[in-house]
Amino acid sequence: MNTIGWIVNLENAILLALIQYSAMEAECKIFDFLKVVHALCLLLTEQIYYVLPTNAKIFSIVVIKITIIFGSMTKIGANIKKIRTTKGLSQQAFAELFALTRGNISSYEENRAEPRIETVIQIANYFCIPLNQFITETLSIHEILKYKGDKLIEDENHIINIHLRQVPFINDAIYMKCCYQELSFNDWPSFPKLILPEVNHHHMLALSFNPNIAHHESLPHYQMNDVLIFEEVTRQNIHLCHHKIGLFISDREIMIGRYEIKEEKMELVLNDFKSEKFEFNSSQQFWKLFALYQHVK
Repeated sequence: MNTIGWIVNLENAILLALIQYSAMEAECKIFDFLKVVHALCLLLTEQIYYVLPTNAKIFSIVVIKITIIFGSMTKIGANIKKIRTTKGLSQQAFAELFALTRGNISSYEENRAEPRIETVIQIANYFCIPLNQFITETLSIHEILKYKGDKLIEDENHIINIHLRQVPFINDAIYMKCCYQELSFNDWPSFPKLILPEVNHHHMLALSFNPNIAHHESLPHYQMNDVLIFEEVTRQNIHLCHHKIGLFISDREIMIGRYEIKEEKMELVLNDFKSEKFEFNSSQQFWKLFALYQHVK
């Protein structure tokens, strides 16, 4: 094979290797690979120059092509400058964020050097930018702001979801449907939901107060549509129920009473004639008043 053919084959082999390596998306190794290829080409060019001066010129074209590919495959320098200007940071201020020097940043932005892989990952993570896009795409100002904003919104929503919960709500409409047996008082999935702060791990239930609901005579003077929030009575909180306001629910019945201990057993008392004995294994539901959303007079 003549020298020109050998050089052309080398060019094709290197270009193919670059394409294949890029397709593997091996961000953490691609810089080292490219630098080795680039250094190899420079070394071969120097050797050919002394032996075959004419062909060295031809091979220089290969090196130029490789250099162009090397520069075009990464957009790190341009993106660093775009991020820095978008955030209003000087080169010195940007450098201090990542324990670098102003000279480092200047050389990156002018494509005179590439940052270490660790630094690339650190910058991308700091500004919440996907690593692949930070390396291979020229980012716009909108994208730079969007990535940071998306993360903040995602974090904020995550915090909100942690501290809020949906609670089944028996409002007047649901109460009437249950009274007419269109629904059951235990048919929670059909109830509307109130969004309330997350305060414990017990089941919660909200009830819009209606004077037509059977209730204990000593009940505080709640107004129509005051919202009573109840938590389910469990082994963890039953010791807190004595003399407290509670709610009893079965499929067709609802009442608001007061918990009393009689003969060493907890009962929810409505009046002298009506009470419900609490049992852990009962299918009926017992609740303890937890909070009150009351209208201000």
